[in-house]
Amino acid sequence: MTQPGPSRGDPARADAILADIRRFGATAARVVARGRTRFFEPDDDDQRRIARSVVVDLSTAADRLPAAFRNAHPFIDWAGIRATRNFIARDYTGTDDEVLWQAIAVQFPAILARLGIAAPGR
Repeated sequence: MTQPGPSRGDPARADAILADIRRFGATAARVVARGRTRFFEPDDDDQRRIARSVVVDLSTAADRLPAAFRNAHPFIDWAGIRATRNFIARDYTGTDDEVLWQAIAVQFPAILARLGIAAPGR
């Protein structure tokens, strides 16, 4: 029988979720390191699909963070993370790939830096 994970109020819960966010950041960094040309390649959408997944995963993880943690970090635009995820996941009139690029190349690293959890290898 598996052991249950940390409960909602358990500080270990936030640490585990932050570790997930850090891993997602590493994935985003690999996509960015492959470059804009590959990301925007019209005949190969693999990098854009990975980026969409990372944005959705980040939002899901952020939503799982305890409210006390989010409240203690008001400098993170938690609602903006969710809004970006909703925009990209629901593909309103076709997501502008530049928005997706900016999310993983600019915004995600800034979020990691503000949280003090730079992606592995950074």
